[in-house]
Amino acid sequence: MSNDAKENIQEFIRDEVSRQWQLPNRPDLEEDCIEFIWDRWDKEIPYQDEVYINFLLIQFLSGHCQHAISSRDITHMEIVEKARLLGLEV
Repeated sequence: MSNDAKENIQEFIRDEVSRQWQLPNRPDLEEDCIEFIWDRWDKEIPYQDEVYINFLLIQFLSGHCQHAISSRDITHMEIVEKARLLGLEV
């Protein structure tokens, strides 16, 4: 693939991710997401596919959410901590 085609695809990926990005305080994750998508992009065929970008963006974020803490987790941790402070077993 020519450098121009490569640059056009990279720009397309960057623009699409930036257009959809909902975490303005995490530009570091946005850059990681762009890199994640670029690493998985078929560079042999110069094409632009918003649907594939959406798929990879969801895949990237899903991978990062595997270790996220839910509100249920926080409630459980609160109960366990209160029980610990009161010397109770949970």
